[in-house]
Amino acid sequence: MCRCLEVSRSGYYRWRGRLPSARTIREIRTIEKIRETFAEFKGRYGAPRIACELQGLGEPCSRNYVAKLMQQEHIKARNGKGFRYSQPVEGSINVSANLLKRCFDVDRPNCRWTSDITYIWVLDR
Repeated sequence: MCRCLEVSRSGYYRWRGRLPSARTIREIRTIEKIRETFAEFKGRYGAPRIACELQGLGEPCSRNYVAKLMQQEHIKARNGKGFRYSQPVEGSINVSANLLKRCFDVDRPNCRWTSDITYIWVLDR
């Protein structure tokens, strides 16, 4: 296999038996802290918040570094529930009956008046 890959045997065995580099050790330590912080905040924190938490704990890291490690480890924050609009109750109580029922034809002027007051601002809103 070393011959096919054009790698010396001694280089392969040296690579296989070497200790992890300082970069790899830092990456493993940071991943563990990311997992702890992620679990502590119930999976709600993404890379920016986790980076702030780790910096607060004295772990030097950037948001991009944390995002890269989270992506490698398939860690993804849960999104919050979406906002659902519900009509205010008081808006549906004081509704007048539809007297015209879209019948706008008249035989003389000033017998049916309509308007739209949705544009009027009210102080209590």
